[in-house]
Amino acid sequence: MASSPNMPVGTAAVAWNDGTSDHIHVYSTDGYNVTERVWNGQVWAGGSFSAKGEQVSATCWQVGGATRIRVYCNFEDQTTEYCSDDGGNSWYQGGYTPS
Repeated sequence: MASSPNMPVGTAAVAWNDGTSDHIHVYSTDGYNVTERVWNGQVWAGGSFSAKGEQVSATCWQVGGATRIRVYCNFEDQTTEYCSDDGGNSWYQGGYTPS
């Protein structure tokens, strides 16, 4: 593998409002790793998400007061789903598999 570029080569973002503030989560890949930046309504900060990924996509929705986030990372010809059911505070690997 070549060395990582200095800048993101792919980006996905999700956003929602929890009734008191806007939230934006941006997932960027440098071609090898996906990292997260989070806007909490006041300041940008590093997020808790990190995974291997050449490409990234993301979606979110709300159920009751909880925000569900799904991030899909493609790495070495495989797609892995990562899930958060609490707005990005904790993550687990989902069950998505391409058909």
